[in-house]
Amino acid sequence: MIAMKRILVALLLLTGCYGAFAQDVIKHQRGEDLQQYLLDSVKFVSKDYTSGFVKFRDGSHAMGPVNISTIEQRIYFINPEGEIQVLANEDQVSYVTFNKRTFIKSTYGYVELLTTSDKASLGAVRRVSFLESEKKGAFGMVSQTTSITTMNTYLEGGNMYTLSVNQNTPYKYKVIPYFYRNEKVLMSTRKNLIKCFPEKKAFIEGYLKEHPVDFENFEEVSQLFDAVLKAE
Repeated sequence: MIAMKRILVALLLLTGCYGAFAQDVIKHQRGEDLQQYLLDSVKFVSKDYTSGFVKFRDGSHAMGPVNISTIEQRIYFINPEGEIQVLANEDQVSYVTFNKRTFIKSTYGYVELLTTSDKASLGAVRRVSFLESEKKGAFGMVSQTTSITTMNTYLEGGNMYTLSVNQNTPYKYKVIPYFYRNEKVLMSTRKNLIKCFPEKKAFIEGYLKEHPVDFENFEEVSQLFDAVLKAE
């Protein structure tokens, strides 16, 4: 059963396109919407809108085609008129399910539960973040800037020319691990893992001595979590 769960986790990471961490660059013109350059499977947790179930904290619920933005960590849905809209009462969401996947709303984003047990679960937030832009002017000069300001025209030989300012904006796609226990999302740390499995403290500490784990690396945390589940 645990082996099957590991296969499932691997498949889910592959469908996330870039694994646990990746950085790429978008080449664009100043002022353009960067999201148009990203694949749907990168800017959303799923490449398609799928019939889903949204549960709210007050016990009410909503159903319809939904998806989750990896950039904004918000739910998008298709209304009866076929328009894509963002969910208005986002702060009242408890969890959302679609395609047999469950996402818990938390302060860290939407945590998808991937490997579960009666004690605790391992989950992940898929997040895209844009980094500092690199601007490339008309004469090939490059500089890093967070606030792009540059001249748009220049005068030469009595003629006015318009400059086309190209920009390169790096972005990161991350799969960030979290633990889920007693209806609470916990950051991925040694302390919190032991809190989830206090009876396996000795095993966890022994494992970490032999296999140092980067608790921000989903694959390494997943291997550790799987080992804890199998430990007697």
